[in-house]
Amino acid sequence: MKLGVIYFSGTGNTAWVIQRLAEQLQGLGDTVTAVSCEENAAEQIDPEAWDAFGIAFPVHSSFAATVFRDYLTRLPAADVPLFAITTAAYWAGDTAWYAAQLLERRGYGLFLCANVLMPNNFFIPKLDILPVTPPERVPRILTRARSRIKTVAGRLHQLEQRIEGAGIVGRLGGVLQRWGYTRFESKLLARFHADEHCIGCGWCVRHCPTQSWSLRDGQASFVDRCIYCMRCYSFCPVQAIQATEKTQNTSKYRRYRGPEGRRYPT
Repeated sequence: MKLGVIYFSGTGNTAWVIQRLAEQLQGLGDTVTAVSCEENAAEQIDPEAWDAFGIAFPVHSSFAATVFRDYLTRLPAADVPLFAITTAAYWAGDTAWYAAQLLERRGYGLFLCANVLMPNNFFIPKLDILPVTPPERVPRILTRARSRIKTVAGRLHQLEQRIEGAGIVGRLGGVLQRWGYTRFESKLLARFHADEHCIGCGWCVRHCPTQSWSLRDGQASFVDRCIYCMRCYSFCPVQAIQATEKTQNTSKYRRYRGPEGRRYPT
């Protein structure tokens, strides 16, 4: 069977999951094409070229990130089996199902939704409840993730009908979280900035998925199109990108280093 999957990954968790999923499916005899939405225009994708088509992305307050939602709206209509996979540190609810509705309304046949728990990458002032996963705990989480991915791969291989997270609890939790995020986003999420330690290397400019950074007079300057993927904040080589002055305390506000301890994208 031929499977195609389009994914978005902020700090590498979803990319890691999709790579492991592809390995498992290939071991079962399937052919897998995995494509980042940052590398291929939606209009150039032909979902019907595959026997099943998938989407994968990290959970952003029970939404897909805006950049990925916009991408989904530009995919062509298609009559093809659809699967949706999310990554989250703690809970995903109905996020996969909710995002897939954008495609179901245009002919895709949703047959599977699944979430894979991954290390936490989000911890900033006002939302500093659950800390970034420390490096020593990451291998244990990845071991559990591999087991989960193996299960999901088996279900995909069989085209098993299994919509996780769309029950009453998942739907209610998703509705409440999306409502809260939409209502309080501007009050809770701080505007990123580069502090005096910025060396003007331009890594954030080159790799921001929404072009929210530019270089001015050799310093990184922020433009307010941020989706809080945490890529720049996590991977700035000198940790110069801050949410507030508080995040200069890198002992408390630890940066996530990716599932395998390296920047994403490499």
